[in-house]
Amino acid sequence: MARSKLRAAGGVVYRDGDPDSGPEFLVVHRQRYHDWSLPKGKLDRGEDYEQAAMREIQEETGLKCERRDYLGAITYETQRGRLKIVKYWLTKKRKGKFVPNKEVDNVEWVGLHGAQALLTYNRDARLVASAHSLLTNKKSTRVYLIRHGNAGVRSKWKGPDKKRPLTERGQQQSIGMAEMLARYPVTEVYASPALRCVESVATIADNTENEVKTSKKLKEFTPLEDIYKFLGKLDSGAVVICSHKDWIGPLIKDLDRRKVRLRGSRKWPKASMWVLDMVDGEVKSGFYGGRA
Repeated sequence: MARSKLRAAGGVVYRDGDPDSGPEFLVVHRQRYHDWSLPKGKLDRGEDYEQAAMREIQEETGLKCERRDYLGAITYETQRGRLKIVKYWLTKKRKGKFVPNKEVDNVEWVGLHGAQALLTYNRDARLVASAHSLLTNKKSTRVYLIRHGNAGVRSKWKGPDKKRPLTERGQQQSIGMAEMLARYPVTEVYASPALRCVESVATIADNTENEVKTSKKLKEFTPLEDIYKFLGKLDSGAVVICSHKDWIGPLIKDLDRRKVRLRGSRKWPKASMWVLDMVDGEVKSGFYGGRA
């Protein structure tokens, strides 16, 4: 049974800053929690996420804003153990003035590094970083590249290989992958058509209210040329991709050969993740994110 979720929405509010220093972001101080955060709040009855985001921004900051890019969904457990999903949009200040209210008693306009230093929660700092990347490079994509979890021994499976499911251990790894990605924004979820890949990201998709999109370009033994074409067509945002060792391995080796800046281990075991940062359809850097 899927866990019930608390649903909320908010935004990263920005204004144009000095040409040398870049955009400025609005962070809010909540007297109830004694923290610095981003404007957000729970959905009212009958609201969708976008409506709630724009309402909450105006209620907490007094600002009317223009909605821009979708930044993704973040999930985390509340202090009472409920799963909370918050969807965020990049928004630009148009007019209005802050007045202290029952939710927020102070606000600050700060640059990227100032926001990352002031914000209490790492999840908020990551959102501001994503917003800054989009404002600096309109086609900016972060890819969470996952190898599927344990699906037993291929030779012992009697049915079609694409229908080979995760083992019990693989199912636990799927949950572990979702926990690894919790508090990181996610905009889309892709997988190879193989059942073990779809199942590996099912928890991530459920937690962030995404559908798992399958693509034949994520199948085993896909030529490198087609791998790069697939990556190059991804939309801006934060995209989860689950595929096979024969897709991930050649890609990492080729990025090394091209002298793309990669950090960490050069491994890709089952239930592991690589994080790749792309600009204008090209991988510019990446790092090994560990395994579940």
